[in-house]
Amino acid sequence: MPKQKKFNLKPEIDGTTIKRWAVRIAVIIVSSIIMAVMVRFATLSDEDVANSVLRGEPILQIVILSLINAAILSTLFTYTLYVKRDSDVGIRDKTVPVIAVAVLLTFVFSMIFGSLVSLYIVPLSLCSLLVATLVDRRVGIVTNILISQTFFLAYILVYGTENAVESSAALVTSMVASIFLIMFLDKAFSRLKFTVVGMLVGLCTAVIPMLINYLVDANETTTILLSGLWSFLSVVLSLAVFMIVLPLMEYVFRLDTQFKLQELSSLENPLLKRLSREAPGTFNHSMVVGNLAELCAEAIGENSLLARVAAYYHDVGKMKNAEYFIENQKGYNPHDDVIPEVSVAMIISHVTEGYAMLKKARIPDEIADCALQHHGTTPVNYFLYKAQNLTEDNLDRKEFSYPGPKPRTKVAAILMITDTVEAASRALAEKMNSPKDFRALVHNMIKQKADLGQFTECPITYKDLDEIEDTLVKAIPSMYHARIQYDNNNRDREKKD
Repeated sequence: MPKQKKFNLKPEIDGTTIKRWAVRIAVIIVSSIIMAVMVRFATLSDEDVANSVLRGEPILQIVILSLINAAILSTLFTYTLYVKRDSDVGIRDKTVPVIAVAVLLTFVFSMIFGSLVSLYIVPLSLCSLLVATLVDRRVGIVTNILISQTFFLAYILVYGTENAVESSAALVTSMVASIFLIMFLDKAFSRLKFTVVGMLVGLCTAVIPMLINYLVDANETTTILLSGLWSFLSVVLSLAVFMIVLPLMEYVFRLDTQFKLQELSSLENPLLKRLSREAPGTFNHSMVVGNLAELCAEAIGENSLLARVAAYYHDVGKMKNAEYFIENQKGYNPHDDVIPEVSVAMIISHVTEGYAMLKKARIPDEIADCALQHHGTTPVNYFLYKAQNLTEDNLDRKEFSYPGPKPRTKVAAILMITDTVEAASRALAEKMNSPKDFRALVHNMIKQKADLGQFTECPITYKDLDEIEDTLVKAIPSMYHARIQYDNNNRDREKKD
């Protein structure tokens, strides 16, 4: 296979695209104005606000502040769309409102605690944590830098330059703490573990404002110690609000996070428990596909936990007509009693049924999308040929094909490949006598999907497909305990291959 060709469709400018950009621009404008209004009226009493508005004084200032905020938010949103350019359109559409909500929440909490308690206790890490968890870690770090600078500017405008030292110390501490917290997101998959790690980060970074205040005035021991205490509490406050807000945003935007995926991977999940009872063969198939998908995703640098969880749930739609799928049959085959058109309708309906079940259970969209896309638009050839043998008329191939869409992410493509290869390997395991046989099987399965154009709407490359093939060739024999004859001739053939 060639190594670097990339399958991807260029987006077309249509009414949907224009509407999408209109929504993004509206979000930027509204967020910028809200932030500007908060900054302008932060230090005014109710009477001052009323008089100021009547005189029309704040209008120009609000416009200027809004333009500054819009420039910063536009930069952030543009960078986000660039980073997520290979993601599914539905996922990209959610990034702008997610970031806007995170920024506004952080700004509100920071203005409140900064004015009522201490500048050091502002939870600026909240925004970067939410964005890193819900959108992307790289975007989270950039968000941390831009929003910290924005708040620093806002606080100086509100309270003047006499608080410049405190503002600078809080800014540096927040940026350092946020970066370390984002780094540890990959290491702590449980919410409790991450909270403990976050508190340790808070203790370590509390030294920064203490050192800055010591340089300013070494005799102000109370100020130095309080700055460290407030700084630690700011991290604790960020973590506390983060743990409260994150599940709400996961639910509202239907986004997967490492924490959410870890919870969904539990076999105690109601959908998985139901699947194990109502379609035990499908359940076992899903577990094996999950292991294979995880290995393949790791091999090409994708989210391996997402791949495993998506595989666990990809066939939940089979529960509706479990007996029509061979892995759940115990002697009796209901396809023997119905015409091919009915059989294929039962088979292909499991992708739409599964998608509906996952949506109803509010499983993250990326997992539900994988369930809908894992067969793409491939035909169910067995029943197509069976129907063709019963009639002399030309049959519509689309009526015997899955409805699609085709895989739109690398994880969905991985799921398509591992699902097909696992089923074929299970059926033909006893006939596989050498590593070469397994490689031929896997290679042909992948090639068939590529020849059918199933990878034209996702950013997977030939190099990725080669890595996936190598991974499956190594993993499948051990899973099925196939007795491969590693004689001298086989070894020589493998070296040549």
